[in-house]
Amino acid sequence: MQYRTSPPSAVPAAVPAPRKPRLLVVDDMPDNLFLMNGLLEDRYEIVQAPSGKDALREAMSESPPDMVLLDIMMPDMDGYEVLRRIRQHPPTAHIPVIFVTALASQHDERLGRDLGAIDYLTKPVDPQQVIDRVEAHVRRTLHTRRMEELSEKMARQLSPEAWQRLFHGEDLPSIRFEEKNLTLMLAETPPLDAWSERDCDSFTAEVEWLVTRHLGEFDRFVFGATVAFFESPIACVRAAMDLQRSAVELRMHIGVHSGDAVLAHFRSEGFEHQVVLGPVVEAVAKVAGTAATGSIMISPQTYLLVQNDIQGDITNCLVTEEFHDSDIAQACITPMPVTDMSTFAGLGWSH
Repeated sequence: MQYRTSPPSAVPAAVPAPRKPRLLVVDDMPDNLFLMNGLLEDRYEIVQAPSGKDALREAMSESPPDMVLLDIMMPDMDGYEVLRRIRQHPPTAHIPVIFVTALASQHDERLGRDLGAIDYLTKPVDPQQVIDRVEAHVRRTLHTRRMEELSEKMARQLSPEAWQRLFHGEDLPSIRFEEKNLTLMLAETPPLDAWSERDCDSFTAEVEWLVTRHLGEFDRFVFGATVAFFESPIACVRAAMDLQRSAVELRMHIGVHSGDAVLAHFRSEGFEHQVVLGPVVEAVAKVAGTAATGSIMISPQTYLLVQNDIQGDITNCLVTEEFHDSDIAQACITPMPVTDMSTFAGLGWSH
């Protein structure tokens, strides 16, 4: 660990590429596996299984697939039995399964759909049909999961009436999702339930003003923390430094992390809102949890993006570099306060 009062040196690291949906293709014929791999490998991460037993092993692994393309006629265990076992196992029961088979009768298709297959394609396959069907089901499944995540999050934040209107009423058409690479700032604050409603509103308004000044957006639907998101990583870091300097005695732990996020847009109670979804939210919370009191922890992904631009900002800061595997570094920045007390409205006292 290195303590610095001057800018850290550059670190040669790479930002991880966005994760592709993971497809498990199951067929006992190598030629069929080769064909499906060629059709889909540009869009998806393809995992192959030459038997039913191998398919179950992959489906129940620590990295389960997002979808399964499953042959029926296989020697050790047919596709019907594979699907039965997938549906009976709670961790895999939700995985969409498409049968890709030479069995073309209506009875076979009806049996497959009754077991829970979402689609049924017959061999010899039409390549474009395979691509179109898989893409449509991946999009539909992804949308369903995002709706479930948004619904769960909003159930803790909206009144029952507002939640009902959003997911089952007049506000439902307003929901849309956007994939963006964002940099998030999460500030762990003291328990706000010890504050008056006026104090909380003042704090929220001041943070939102600060975030907006740095061209960011404030996520008002996060329980137990303050979250904002930015398209510019350096703007996010500068906002975090301003926040830490401006609210000295709150002794916040702040984390900054960049990654692929899902931005949910919706209308509720007559107002337009944006909420960040996806693993990036959990990731920034973990980063914040490692920050020292009064400091800002910057994840390796963000540090790579800002280390050259931040030099003038951290001249008077205590900077701690930590190096991990593959020379990927993260930094903890402790800004010098501009005053001895918070400059936020109504927060110039101890709680």
